[in-house]
Amino acid sequence: MMQHILIIEDEQDTFENLERKISIHFPEALVTVQSTCDSGFDYIKKVNITNPVSVMILDLTFKNQKPFYILKSGKELLKVLKQNSIDIPTIIYSSHDEMEHIHPVMNNYHPQGYVIKTSASSEELLFGINRILKGENYYSQRVHQQQLQRFKYASNIDEIDEQILQLLPHTTSIKDWEEKIENGEISISYKSIKKRIDLLCDRMEVDNEKQLLLKLQRLAVLKV
Repeated sequence: MMQHILIIEDEQDTFENLERKISIHFPEALVTVQSTCDSGFDYIKKVNITNPVSVMILDLTFKNQKPFYILKSGKELLKVLKQNSIDIPTIIYSSHDEMEHIHPVMNNYHPQGYVIKTSASSEELLFGINRILKGENYYSQRVHQQQLQRFKYASNIDEIDEQILQLLPHTTSIKDWEEKIENGEISISYKSIKKRIDLLCDRMEVDNEKQLLLKLQRLAVLKV
């Protein structure tokens, strides 16, 4: 089935630029644009069976609001999609790089991508689209920084915990941890590491180390 990329953005200059660049970069894809979240939701429902959206690029804020609009923000669209069990790989494309915007979206809706919108971010967005079409995730560095900072504060983790988190994607066994200890990458015993990982699992409400890693990557606390 043809790849289907949907842009939901109300700034005409932005969506015309994105539509042009995405069409050039993905010439075999169907690229469509909706300028409101209401029309975006209606369009998604219309094509969900016959030609479902492969990637949705969604802004969070929409300035040109009319009194009769029902869905007034990207977050409201994400909420109604979740309520209707419509699962679409999503890249948030927003100028909001503050924690108070990033964390609620990441925590409640788990988008596959979040790219900070700047005057020079369209190439990063194209890279992110390619990753999502391959079934991977992509988040701007600023998103990772904000999510890690909030996680460290909320979970009250120390420097050793942070070391464990950074090594977590590179370890799959006790042997891997023992090699890290032997190489001086971390200065505590495996027993102490395991105890700290168990505490992190409890805080994140997961059962094991693998689930912990996947959840932290999904929240953009850790890079994939």
